[in-house]
Amino acid sequence: MTKLIRRWIPSLLFATLPGLTVLAGYLSPDPMLGYLRDLLVEGAVIVAAFAFLLGTFNILRVHGGKIGQREQGWPYSLVLLIAMMVAWIPPLLQSLVQRPQIQETLEGATHALFNYVIGPAGASLAALVVFTLTLSAFRLMRVRRSAGAILFLLIVALVLLGSAPLMGLEWLTSARDWIINVPGMAGMRGLLLGVALGTVITGLRVLFTSDRPHSEF
Repeated sequence: MTKLIRRWIPSLLFATLPGLTVLAGYLSPDPMLGYLRDLLVEGAVIVAAFAFLLGTFNILRVHGGKIGQREQGWPYSLVLLIAMMVAWIPPLLQSLVQRPQIQETLEGATHALFNYVIGPAGASLAALVVFTLTLSAFRLMRVRRSAGAILFLLIVALVLLGSAPLMGLEWLTSARDWIINVPGMAGMRGLLLGVALGTVITGLRVLFTSDRPHSEF
């Protein structure tokens, strides 16, 4: 009886029945099923919003505790909390304040955060990826010299040189575009197809109660 209550009833109530209802609402033209589908999806959005708030408070608790106890790496926690508060305050005030001038100022502050902080940080990470990829290619040649490793190194060099504005080597740009748009895009579509199939299989396993993550107390 305890196993039935702890495993099968939560699976039926919180996974199978809502999942089948939402699926039927998308497949059937019945307006009642469509109404139940929209109601369940809106409830899921509300739950996700509360989960986001819970995660935010958990970040505040964990990193606030590190700062209070002066644990190793606490300055990084302080920077994280300051950055989170600075990015969080303007959109919140923009939704609360009704004056158009103040809303315009807060919107400009939000765009400034993205343009002058998040954008340069993303560009710096992209530059680090370039150096990491180049270093990995040379280490691969030192550890294992094979046809695949040589091909990988040549493609990396061709893509990097094709991205640089070199005079007289415009053909490298065309070769780089071909590599990205043809074999690179084919590999990306294969990855996306694999992710889609994995998502469908995971959803079916939850619907048919093969996986019960919500029942693991």
